Amino acid sequence: MKRVFNRNCVVLSCVAAALLGSGCTLDRPTVHVDSIAALRQAIANAPATGQTIVLAPGRYRQVRQIIIHDRDRLTVTGSTDDFNDTVISGPGINDQRVRSNIVVDASKHVTIAHMTLENTAYHGVQVDHDSDNFVARNLKTWDNGESGFKVTSPSYARGDESYSDDGLIENCLIGFSGTGQRSVVEGIDIVGGNGWVIRGNRLENILKANGHAAYAVFAKGNASGTVIENNQVFNSSVGLSFGGGGTGAKFFRDGDTTYETRGGVIRGNRVYGTHDTGIYLNKAHDFKVHDNIVINARRDSTAIAVRYPQSRGRIYSNTVNARILRRDGARASIFRNETVAESPAHPRSAHRMID
Repeated sequence: MKRVFNRNCVVLSCVAAALLGSGCTLDRPTVHVDSIAALRQAIANAPATGQTIVLAPGRYRQVRQIIIHDRDRLTVTGSTDDFNDTVISGPGINDQRVRSNIVVDASKHVTIAHMTLENTAYHGVQVDHDSDNFVARNLKTWDNGESGFKVTSPSYARGDESYSDDGLIENCLIGFSGTGQRSVVEGIDIVGGNGWVIRGNRLENILKANGHAAYAVFAKGNASGTVIENNQVFNSSVGLSFGGGGTGAKFFRDGDTTYETRGGVIRGNRVYGTHDTGIYLNKAHDFKVHDNIVINARRDSTAIAVRYPQSRGRIYSNTVNARILRRDGARASIFRNETVAESPAHPRSAHRMID
């Protein structure tokens, strides 16, 4: 069973609360640090009731992963609201010594905010093993070889306690100076997680070096209830997806391979200049895709594609300049979409964002 917390609020310091946009006024202890070694120590010493760790402005060289393991209600934040002021930088996108800047493992209610995480072989942040209610806010994840964010679980897992649910990634900048470098490349990858919200992020250059498909944002592996809203995607292979390129059988939540996703909404996003498909739905059940702008780089590409008989849902009130396509027996209601003649690079005025 999943662990359940006493929901009595403890108070954040006024500075930390303001930085994190918290509506809760609580007394969680705050520790200020100015080195990676001090950050690791503060994480190790964090009390069970939680702690806020504020990392001073600066550029910090990282030679091994920062691991948050079995530390609930922990916040790690830069000390200003500019993610460029506090930078944790690994040895490089192809240097295997640092796979991820930060790994969150078996830790609930962890927040990481207001900093840059960059130059690792695989991920900016990896969230694993029942790390529910994770929050990323105002981060820049840049030149991480595979993805900015990776949400994973053990192979052949069963039961809610194996999965990380109800996370939030918002107002982050995610991407690459050139392309990703691993065999799979994504901006945000949610495998088997329920109830994740991906909101208000900007994703750039989510591309594979060999030109094969990469995904700016996707959920898959029998994930459910995903909300992808108000994001902007620029110059990427595939923009937003339920199902991605498919999931290996051992990674499906509870071993149920019927659908890649259940429920879920993709709404209010702007997707510009994708090299393949703007929005892709692969074995996605009971989805809604609406109020998006998808302006592709090529007229012969696909704005929105829904594929396979397991896919069923509604695609409506989108603005596109390329085709909306049902493939391989997919069942979807497609209505009230607008096709525009022009292909502006940044059609910012034509779209109503979802509140």
